[in-house]
Amino acid sequence: MNLFNELKNIIAQGGYAKSTGTLAHAAAAACSQKYGVSLLRISAGLDYSNKQIVLRLLNITKEPDFSNAAQDEMLIWLDDNGWLVKTPTVID
Repeated sequence: MNLFNELKNIIAQGGYAKSTGTLAHAAAAACSQKYGVSLLRISAGLDYSNKQIVLRLLNITKEPDFSNAAQDEMLIWLDDNGWLVKTPTVID
């Protein structure tokens, strides 16, 4: 999925900045109901272009190349790169 490829590049270039973590959390939340992201962190911690990425994540099913397989691959990538350990989980 193009959106996930863009996110991977942004996350890889951003290192371990707080904004990078916020994007990683948002990506995980867009892939699984198990993960969450703070709207306050998005509002206060992301610049305009990164907020636009989050808006695309909010409408992920409208992406022209949306697929559940791509979501699974993104979660694997986030896990392999240590981001899921730091991502808040939603308690049922």
